Amino acid sequence: MGILKHIEKRMESLVEGVFGRAFRRRIHPVEIAKGLTKQMDEGRMVSISRTYAPNDFTIHLSKEDAEAISAYEDSLKEELIQYASTHAENKGYHLMTPPKVRFVTEESLRFGEFGVTAKLTGGDGPREKGAPSDTSGQTRIFRTQEAGRGAIGEGTAAISPEDARRHGLAREVVELVVDDRSYPLEGRGPWTVGRSQENDIVLPDPNVSRRHARILRAENGFVIEDLGSTNGTLLDGAPIDRERIESGDELTFGQTTARFVRRIEAPEETPQGGRSYGRG
Repeated sequence: MGILKHIEKRMESLVEGVFGRAFRRRIHPVEIAKGLTKQMDEGRMVSISRTYAPNDFTIHLSKEDAEAISAYEDSLKEELIQYASTHAENKGYHLMTPPKVRFVTEESLRFGEFGVTAKLTGGDGPREKGAPSDTSGQTRIFRTQEAGRGAIGEGTAAISPEDARRHGLAREVVELVVDDRSYPLEGRGPWTVGRSQENDIVLPDPNVSRRHARILRAENGFVIEDLGSTNGTLLDGAPIDRERIESGDELTFGQTTARFVRRIEAPEETPQGGRSYGRG
């Protein structure tokens, strides 16, 4: 992880002398990098012997933000490619081709918002045995916290359902994925997890307590809370009592592993030929 931090420092240095402190009000390259790796995590596909991850990325920027990075776009592209490669290596992901990154301007995006479309592709060469088919790509829209609340340096958040509709995006989908089953987290919550049938998410695992944990909505996000379970709750392999969770995080209850997913579900292309912004 030290290598990723080193790359982040280099990305930070790209803007020094170009925008200085004023850049803090714009999208920072590190925010783009973290949005990109979140999409890698969410788009990964597991085969018999390997975990494949997206390797083709399109970064959607507002007109103002696109102009802001134009002075160092080529350098940023190279840094993002190295960031994606290092993240894949750290996670044990297999990339079918070296990562590709491109930038496009989207008129529908506001200043301080950006999107990342992540595709998994084998390119034009021969495909290795067992490799998954190419994916069409899922786009997620991010918003810098300062764009939404006026704060500085607070990281990146998913766009709200209201803004998603304004962009022509259908809705925000939040779910807990266990094996091949998805448990939607709709409404205000909280949602309890446990072995008892009274829970919102029932896990038939003898190592899971009757009321094991619960997921709650918090300001701009979600929280996982252990309910005094016998075997504890793990977040990315570490035991927790109560922690904020992000899309792509791995949760373990007893011997059952789940993945927390939070994404924007986009409408398909319209019959009239109009483009829907969301899926590539």
